[in-house]
Amino acid sequence: MTVRYGGSPDLSFSQCPTGGEDRFLHLENPLSGTTFCSACIHERISRQPTFPVGRQSIKPPQLRLVPRILYNLIYRLPSLVITLSMVNKNTLDEWWVHRSVPTASVTSNVSEECIRDTREYLVALHRHESWAVKMYESSGKVIENLIHIEGGESVHHESGLFDGCLSVQSDGVSFKGQYCTVFFGLKPVAEEERSLDDIPDADVENVYHYQKPSVGFCLPSTCTASDLRSAVAQQVGHRVGKGKNFSIVAISSEDYCYTEEKIHNRRTTFDNVTLIVLSAFGLLAVTVFTATGYDVLFNQNEQKTVDSSFAVQLLQCFSAKRNCKTILETTDNSKDNLSCLHGIRVLAICWIVLIHVGGGLTFTRLIYNRKMVIENTLMWHYQSITNGLFTVDTFFLMSGLLVAFTQMRQLDRNGGFFNIRRFYGHRYMRLTPVYAFVLAFVATLYPYLGTGPDWNLIEQKSRDARKNWWTNMLYINNYVHPTKNFLTNPNVAAGETWYLACDMQMFWISPLLIYPLWRSKRAGILWAVGSLLVSLAISATLFVVYDLPATIFWMRPSDILKIDAYADKHYVQTSARFPSYIKKIHINKCLVVTGWVMATLTGMVVIYGMLPYLDENTVPVIDPVVRISYGVLYHSAWALVIGWVIFACTHGYGGFVHRFLSWKLFLPFSRLSYAVYLLHLHYTFTYISHLRKPFYYSEYVYFTTYLGTLVIAFMMAFVVSVFVEMPFTNLDKLLFPNEIKAHLQTKKKN
Repeated sequence: MTVRYGGSPDLSFSQCPTGGEDRFLHLENPLSGTTFCSACIHERISRQPTFPVGRQSIKPPQLRLVPRILYNLIYRLPSLVITLSMVNKNTLDEWWVHRSVPTASVTSNVSEECIRDTREYLVALHRHESWAVKMYESSGKVIENLIHIEGGESVHHESGLFDGCLSVQSDGVSFKGQYCTVFFGLKPVAEEERSLDDIPDADVENVYHYQKPSVGFCLPSTCTASDLRSAVAQQVGHRVGKGKNFSIVAISSEDYCYTEEKIHNRRTTFDNVTLIVLSAFGLLAVTVFTATGYDVLFNQNEQKTVDSSFAVQLLQCFSAKRNCKTILETTDNSKDNLSCLHGIRVLAICWIVLIHVGGGLTFTRLIYNRKMVIENTLMWHYQSITNGLFTVDTFFLMSGLLVAFTQMRQLDRNGGFFNIRRFYGHRYMRLTPVYAFVLAFVATLYPYLGTGPDWNLIEQKSRDARKNWWTNMLYINNYVHPTKNFLTNPNVAAGETWYLACDMQMFWISPLLIYPLWRSKRAGILWAVGSLLVSLAISATLFVVYDLPATIFWMRPSDILKIDAYADKHYVQTSARFPSYIKKIHINKCLVVTGWVMATLTGMVVIYGMLPYLDENTVPVIDPVVRISYGVLYHSAWALVIGWVIFACTHGYGGFVHRFLSWKLFLPFSRLSYAVYLLHLHYTFTYISHLRKPFYYSEYVYFTTYLGTLVIAFMMAFVVSVFVEMPFTNLDKLLFPNEIKAHLQTKKKN
């Protein structure tokens, strides 16, 4: 900057001693070389108040030039501002582009192809070519200051446009659009023993990564996940939190990079296993349609079916017309008085779907406002959802009750004859066909249902189903090749199937409890109580040894780290569920009111018992006695509550509760509950993996999504029941008639 002044020059400052950039040039003789920098002027002023020496006082006539000078300055100001803004805009645009295209600003640890195509993409972007602009608009931006902010209320997600990125293509370039997701973790600097490039792709295979900040980039298809990880790592730095230094770690994987070609090849390629499953499903569909057509055209009188040949009866097992009528029938033909079980079964499955949808949408996948969800879980009216995992014990109790009730009655009728082959064979035929159908679908056709930024979750589950299907078919998947970190590992084909394994294993040993009880009521009760105490003792020991939390606390940071241990050591263990399976209630009629009061209080304790301990800031450590007592006993306590409801309803003490639970409308939905249990989680994961943006939680959106999921789950269950469950149930009755009657007839003849 040069400022002119008048008056006689001060020759003592003909040369600037500091070489400063800001100089004062003599007004009358600008070529004299007499210049001064600001430092010189300040030094001179300190020695002489009037500086420069030639400074003259301003007179009023000279002020007439001031308006013209100001006018000229104002007139030239816009051009100066535009010039400065152009410089700043170019700089800002360059910075902003590099936030969306991290491979544009690095040259190391990135492949030459990626760098070459990135530069070609940037040139096209500066030319405003449509495909390049679309590619830029489809990419998220990494804003370092928004990643892992201490005290932040939400997790930062820049998801970009998935479909827009995949549709990017141009005849003039050799690459296409590729959508890749990068997650950002924190790693203590003191523990950092390897470079970012050494982080394996498998690091992304953890559900906790979906609770981390993420950015979805749209890059040339020639760039790899390793290229992207190296480029992003050079744009992020460190964080200081809770007095420790952390480095921001970029986590990426080829499994989370998608191109249109990659998706097309995956959806149009069928391996041999998939073709076999498709053929089996096609054969089943043809059989159902053939049986239905025959039933409609040639079997108007259903009574003729009884007198038909075996082949016709075999075909009629698959008739959709007949099976639909059976499912939708609202009349209960059973001779027992257990109609209240239908209502309990329907309410329980609706409750389980509510919990699973909430967990799937908020805790296991990407969500914008996780903080709001955690705050809501601390409220009392959310405890039936956040602390409602004991609901599955309702099914354990009903299963054990029905097994005991049915077998005790048969033992009474048949003089102690116990058909072991029929006992186990019928159970396997009852549960396995639908189970096998769902598992085969997951193993082969599940990944073909759609696409999405998180579709790798579906592919992981499909791969696991192929790997461990045989353990599921033998109902030993909770002990043989169990998935490590069961609740947080996405590599779980069917997370709900642990229940089937536990239920079947308890069914296997149920004769050891039922037969002694039939032989001697007193000895049988003592044996059952002893088994109950042993089971509780095993659970208590596991809680003490592994320091397990009382239940699954998603809102206590210290207990989140123990969720996997809780699931592996307690939640999926058969011994932990055994007390719910062997309940048998005896009560005096005069204690009915007391029973209802105690059942209500016990249920409230199970649901709300952990409410005072949810906030770790208020209660940093839960008393060990409370933790172990609740963790060990709440399964049995809930079984007692449901057991009382069933006992009261079946003995005439249920009142309006019995009338409601025995409502005939519950009956069709009760028949579909098993299929709903097997299907609803798969649909939930399909929905959330298909989402193009992270989920934003609100009570309205959650409730609407839950209702939609519940309705779709029952619709899918109806189709599966008509095509799979009912036909094989009919086959079981046709191929294995009542062998007990045959045994008795043979015994009478002898």
